[in-house]
Amino acid sequence: MQLERTSQMSAIGRAAALHIAFWQYDPWYRRAWFVWPQVTAMLLAVWLLAGRGGSEASSPAGDWAKPVDCTNPSLPGCAATRHASFVWDDEIARPMIANQVTISVDRSNFRNSALEDQPKLVAALGAYYRYDWAKAIEVLKSAAVSDPNVQYLTALALLVPNSTDQTRNAETLLREAAAGGVLQANSVLGRILFVGAGGVPKDEAAGRKLIDDAVAAGDPYAMRLAAAGYVSGEFGGTYDTVKAVDLLRRAAEIGGDAVVLAQLAFCINTGRGGLTRDTEKTIEHLRRAADAGFESAQIALARWFRDRYGNRESTDLPEAIKWYERSYQQGHSIFALGELAVIRRFAREAPWFDTRRSAELLQLCVPYRNAFCHFWLARAYHDGAGVARDYVKAYAYYTVAKELGWKDAFGNLQKLDDFLQPDVKSSGAELAKSILAGLKPIPRPNRLEFAETESRPSP
Repeated sequence: MQLERTSQMSAIGRAAALHIAFWQYDPWYRRAWFVWPQVTAMLLAVWLLAGRGGSEASSPAGDWAKPVDCTNPSLPGCAATRHASFVWDDEIARPMIANQVTISVDRSNFRNSALEDQPKLVAALGAYYRYDWAKAIEVLKSAAVSDPNVQYLTALALLVPNSTDQTRNAETLLREAAAGGVLQANSVLGRILFVGAGGVPKDEAAGRKLIDDAVAAGDPYAMRLAAAGYVSGEFGGTYDTVKAVDLLRRAAEIGGDAVVLAQLAFCINTGRGGLTRDTEKTIEHLRRAADAGFESAQIALARWFRDRYGNRESTDLPEAIKWYERSYQQGHSIFALGELAVIRRFAREAPWFDTRRSAELLQLCVPYRNAFCHFWLARAYHDGAGVARDYVKAYAYYTVAKELGWKDAFGNLQKLDDFLQPDVKSSGAELAKSILAGLKPIPRPNRLEFAETESRPSP
């Protein structure tokens, strides 16, 4: 052991002696001691950068304008691995009797009313679809109070605010309208009794009987309510998706209910009730619902076509734009307006790529408490996209978006904080306070659209 240790020390001594000798008499040896650590660091940096570059080559594009290397179609971000999916609201995808609130009123029934009352009924229905229940009631005050159609529409308007007194009055009017021959009045009455809406005493047995009777009489809205009862298990704890799909098919054959078509589209898309999943049939049913004026179907189609374009599964961006424009121009949807603005900002080609139009659309939706719109208008001012670059306004709109809860605004605001002068930030903060003080609530989109619903100014 002692011999081995002595040998090791001798080897170390010889190496040290050689190092001293070379250091004193060989200048290239001395230079090597300064150069090799730097060379090693450079090689390590090149290796790290090459590795990072390789991983980024297979990652999805940051936005639509940046292509992904898809020489291998199975790489993430390429057509083989990215597929758009539909986004559904609860009334379509998670139906319950309580959330089936979109009611398609058959306007052909208005022909049974007095000639002078028919325009009032149409105007009142338009106000009801715009959630302007007070206007609907005001319009109908001069119509015949004994007319079943007048009673029915007045009841629907009273159900919008969902207060106890108004719901009780609506219940009375619904019974009178049903007695006068308005079949759908029984269905609506059945729903409010079944769920105990607006403080009405809950009576599931009476509510279900009214719905079942209306189904037997051929009312599509009643069939949709019953289908929701079987999907949700509310009808006696029985879950029967096959029966639900059969009811929806019967309602679709009768026609007149756009929500039914959207719900059938969801069933086909997900295979509910044993249906064969079929994207083409899903789109067909959604288009029929959207053409009939159902705003939720329009926004679902718009987002699906947008995502297909973003994923490079399709170049069919015009159809996405068509449905977004329909949703915001006729349905008055602030959400559609903001999303359309972002499409105009990041589309890959003209005429759809239009930063100026994007900024114009964003200006239309920032009067409302919509964080999405405020964030993207801030980005426009930050980047100089469609508007002149303005750091005061960028700072202000990022601040508003942050206050409204948009998480991405925090990081962008911090970037501006790091380099802007204090006076610019102070001006931006003051502008943000002014903007926040004047913001309006986001209006509810028109769930159903026809000519009379368009009288509300488009956002």
